[in-house]
Amino acid sequence: MRSQRRLWTVVILIISAFLLRLYAGRFALSDGSVLFYGPDSYYHMRRIIYTVNHFPATLWFDSYVDYPNGLEITWPPLFDILGAALASFGGSAYGAEVLASLLPPALGALTVGIIYLAAREMFDERIGLASAFFLTISSYAVAVNSFGYVDHHALEMLLLLLIVLSLLRSASDMRWSAAAGISIALLAYTWMGSAAYILMVLIYIIARISLDLRDGREPPKDILAASAIASMLVLPFWSSHWMLPSAIAIFALFGASVLGYAIYILSQKRLPWYSLPGIMIAAGLIVLLAVYALRDGIASAFYTTLVARLPYIIGGEMSGLIEEASPLLTMDLKSVLGLNIIITVAVLALVARQHIYDRKKVLLIIWTLIALLLTFGQKRFLYILAMNMSILFAVLFSELCTLAERRGRRQMMALTLIILVVMAMPSIWRLSRISDDAPDIEGDWVDALRWLKEETPPTSFYDDPSRKPEYGIMSSWSYGNWIIYLGKRPVIANNFQAGVYDSTRFFLSESESDAEGILNKRGARYVITTWEMLYLTLPSTARWIGEDPSSYLRYTPSGKYLSIELTDRLRRTMLARLQLYDGLNMSNLRLVYESGTFRGESPSTASVKIFEHVPGALVTGRSSGPVVAILNITTNQGRRFQYAIEAAPVDGVYTLRLPYSTGANGAVRADGDYLIMNPEIAKELSIEEKDVLEGSTLHLDL
Repeated sequence: MRSQRRLWTVVILIISAFLLRLYAGRFALSDGSVLFYGPDSYYHMRRIIYTVNHFPATLWFDSYVDYPNGLEITWPPLFDILGAALASFGGSAYGAEVLASLLPPALGALTVGIIYLAAREMFDERIGLASAFFLTISSYAVAVNSFGYVDHHALEMLLLLLIVLSLLRSASDMRWSAAAGISIALLAYTWMGSAAYILMVLIYIIARISLDLRDGREPPKDILAASAIASMLVLPFWSSHWMLPSAIAIFALFGASVLGYAIYILSQKRLPWYSLPGIMIAAGLIVLLAVYALRDGIASAFYTTLVARLPYIIGGEMSGLIEEASPLLTMDLKSVLGLNIIITVAVLALVARQHIYDRKKVLLIIWTLIALLLTFGQKRFLYILAMNMSILFAVLFSELCTLAERRGRRQMMALTLIILVVMAMPSIWRLSRISDDAPDIEGDWVDALRWLKEETPPTSFYDDPSRKPEYGIMSSWSYGNWIIYLGKRPVIANNFQAGVYDSTRFFLSESESDAEGILNKRGARYVITTWEMLYLTLPSTARWIGEDPSSYLRYTPSGKYLSIELTDRLRRTMLARLQLYDGLNMSNLRLVYESGTFRGESPSTASVKIFEHVPGALVTGRSSGPVVAILNITTNQGRRFQYAIEAAPVDGVYTLRLPYSTGANGAVRADGDYLIMNPEIAKELSIEEKDVLEGSTLHLDL
């Protein structure tokens, strides 16, 4: 009866985890469509739809990214194939999106069941159940497992936990050794950075062989078999650009297993057990030195994987450039997260002190240390650390319950419940906050991209992007995946940071001719700017090209808030000239759409603006003085502004390039004709849309 109650408790926790993750993502459903959480979800969904239509092939090259070059996609395919398997039953685009959005909650719920088994294997039944409970309500886990968060992180968590469970059981059952090898390989087919987790396995293998030698156990055939199986499973695709880093790490794991096994056999009863880690570490250093020495030759791929990419995994060069890659070193220790980290480290120290020679507990210690290293390097890895937090919180809960039990059975139940509630409150509080979060893409963006899709010339090859389409969209890389999926248009820069330097150089350019050169080189037909690009993301944008953010923005404390001042340098950039001043005094960009929400002051500006890049009509003629062209404009929101541009004559001849026509074309329209004037005379001029699009030359003497 007791085992049956435990089974039902686990089932209830799994179902609760699934329902909680559905509830957390409820705002993804909006007006008969799905708005996904996180920009990468949009590209995963693009790949899932492609896989449904081209099964079993998936998308490996996309001409809609890094326009006009296109880009090889380096995401391993497993998550997208699983998503496509579900989405294929959708029957429509909306049905496919809904079913794919259910995959992360389902994987997250399964992870709750697996952590119960792993924690029970490490400790006992109570800690297993408590671990499952804490992971169920973990806001860090729910954040990446919720409905609408169509990203590989949920699968990554499940497979990592399966590796841990398999390694815990493999010593007593070789079938679990096979499961460990399969799980390691599947993780390599899920995430290109899985080498970070394979490092955990590698360190555990060294510790495990050393402890087996210390305790006189049988040679560790199970870890040798696990690494061999993983190596065989990745072998068919080992040289592919998306598999190579993980494959090299797995081959290194296999090599370490063979070396450790050989040392174990040779050193039994001859060497002290604690010498084995030193020998293996020394061998590893020799290999690293050899890889470094041959980094430009045969070992270049190994060097890139084992040395050059390590700084990226722990933050490195991406720190300050990508929000999720920021380190956790600046966290407030008095915050909920700070408290969770302190408790995690404290309980880990307690476990290490009491169980340093227990190979199952050693796996937990190594796993947690790697998770902490990754999280302090890049805070996005909190979803991985959430699993360790759950187990260590469960250990603390169990210790407190043991103390409560000493007070007598009558009080035990009440005290246990109180302890559980008190420990769960911080997670529940933070969970209630993230459960109210809507997807990052707001109404203005959805409306703008719907307009882009319906009102601009369509581009080719969206469903089979093997060839170059007609034109690209210039915007911040942060919005690239949204534009591709919702706007159905190619982008110059997207969330893979492809095209980021040209995008950044364009928006921060203080020279219209330099900016025009970038647009022409990149084949940009439209430019999208946002209020956030000016006031929120500009510091990281400036860092991409090595500029000091303080030269663009000045922050002044104002009570509890910061007052933001735009410098003169920022006002000279293309970004400010477009977003704040509607392209005033610019020749080749014209406003064609603005969203309905206006933000900020001096001046207030639409949240999202779209500009069209056109040749512009060339107006020339004789003039005795400087010439100014003025045109009154009404936007699609009914806002009126005045476009103006000026030119000084050379040898009595002036030249103006004008981006707006004076007919009723599109959502943004001209109110009347241009007024072309110098200090002595003014004339009206009508310009046809054809003249603007073809760059025609018109003559007007003043």
